[in-house]
Amino acid sequence: MFDWIVKTVADASGVTNQLKIAEWARLNRTNPFDMGAKNYQRCIHDLGLGGKYYELEYNEDGTLKYQ
Repeated sequence: MFDWIVKTVADASGVTNQLKIAEWARLNRTNPFDMGAKNYQRCIHDLGLGGKYYELEYNEDGTLKYQ
């Protein structure tokens, strides 16, 4: 399902949004293609692309927890 979401965002807004999502994922130390639904919603919320605000949770090593 996540792949479908990424494809939809890319089709609607172009490659620029994909790059923004990839950068957000890099800064939060997570995989942009497998971060979990809540993290993805927070990502697109932070980028002003819709989404929903969820608290981010991190693992002890500083990577973003899958949620």
